[in-house]
Amino acid sequence: MARGQLSVLYALDVARTQLYHFMAIVIAGMGFFTDAYDFFAISLVTDLIGYQYYQGHTPRGVSAVIKGIALCGAVPGQLVFGWLGDKMGRKRIYGVTLILMVVTSLASGLSFSKRLGKNVVTVLCFFRFWLGVGIGGDYPLSATIMSEYANKKRRGAFIAAVFAMQGFGNLAAGIVGMVVSAAFLNSTTSNADFVWRIVLMFGAVPAALTYYWRMKMPETARYTALVTKDVKKAASDMASVLNEDIVPEDEAVNELAPPGQYGLFSSEFRRRHGVHLLATSVCWLAVDITFYSLNLFMKDIFTNVGLLPTPEEGNNNPFQRMIKTTALHTAIALCGTLPGYFGTVVFVDRIGRVRIQILGFTMMSVLIICLAAPYDHYWTKQHKNKYGFAVMYGMTTFFANFGPNTTTFIIPAEIFPARLRSSCHGIAGAFGKIGAIIGVFALRYTENHVARTMFGLVGCNIVGLVFTLLLPETKGKSLEEITGEIEGQRPQHHADAAPSAEHTQVVPV
Repeated sequence: MARGQLSVLYALDVARTQLYHFMAIVIAGMGFFTDAYDFFAISLVTDLIGYQYYQGHTPRGVSAVIKGIALCGAVPGQLVFGWLGDKMGRKRIYGVTLILMVVTSLASGLSFSKRLGKNVVTVLCFFRFWLGVGIGGDYPLSATIMSEYANKKRRGAFIAAVFAMQGFGNLAAGIVGMVVSAAFLNSTTSNADFVWRIVLMFGAVPAALTYYWRMKMPETARYTALVTKDVKKAASDMASVLNEDIVPEDEAVNELAPPGQYGLFSSEFRRRHGVHLLATSVCWLAVDITFYSLNLFMKDIFTNVGLLPTPEEGNNNPFQRMIKTTALHTAIALCGTLPGYFGTVVFVDRIGRVRIQILGFTMMSVLIICLAAPYDHYWTKQHKNKYGFAVMYGMTTFFANFGPNTTTFIIPAEIFPARLRSSCHGIAGAFGKIGAIIGVFALRYTENHVARTMFGLVGCNIVGLVFTLLLPETKGKSLEEITGEIEGQRPQHHADAAPSAEHTQVVPV
């Protein structure tokens, strides 16, 4: 055992991979399934909303607000719930975010108004904002809980697996949209109002199914021992989870950093972790500008290159266009998004977080240049090349997920001390969602200059790559070793300062 580390934390670090790890992945991951479903389903049904309330021609600003309002809610959600996770405990706040997602998902589909039909969109945006607050709150809590439950050899894979549930949520959005549209295909077009409502309300189902199990999870041992200083309870909770005897060490907790040693944004915090917080925030900001702008406006870009018909070419049948849109969305998720997520799950504890993030930013830059440089003269004017465009677009989503979209979620959950971990993850994530908001509104108002916008995304990726070099490598280390919470240790300040740990195979269940 490392000097100064409590036996209960050491037991978690060296625990064999077992059932409770997979249960934690599913319980935390279903929140991310819901997150991705709700974020990306809205882009698939925007055409139907426009058809119903704007005669098929949704104003540019209205479309951007419908797609981006949940992202606006996610920013305060990450900040507030991240802070509450450190002040009141991860478990106590965890159920609140889930209830908020369930209620607002249902309310989004039940958005009505007694006044003109367009006011329905206002009501929808109100509930979508609060849905975003719940989704934002789920980010720091899920990441922190999984990092504090995991063993150190496979911690990166476990956190990545939680985040990979986004890929299944993205896929489910396409499948549900396609099935519901197909069910109404031969009905009157006035039923478009039912289709978008059903699709949005389905987002409440997976979240509701996991509420009971979230409430049964014990508080993490690291929060109980290091923040509330109740070593006996931490040992008792983890003994039941690990099915082994753990002797509490009440006196050993005094060897660890006291909770009041330094606070968030204090001079000591800035000295130890200021660069870390800056780098994680900028990297997340950079990748989300690219990731969300390309994903939420995929339909518009694919229409430009001929992969999707325009509303006029679709014989003004909103259901037929919806089926084609969701089918393409599903294909991209299956061939690019999901393989990228699970590539990170497989390799993150072998080659490290920093290397994967550098690889992802680099490949995204190269691929987007290949999409942007010939966009106006090759991709859009010669629709015979549309399938080549789709392949390169899919490769871009692959390297976003086998790269910074996943690692920016992992790293902030590892490099900050327990008493500040959720807050710092929330701050970094909030910068990410600010990046997503920039991406949504920038692309919407520059949709006639897609190539220029893509070159701007390349610049964002280069910024993210540079700031990645400021991050420490965390594979194979305990959280307390990384953050300096083991007495006599100090946190790593640079990727090169952390010697790479030899890869160890997963211990079978």
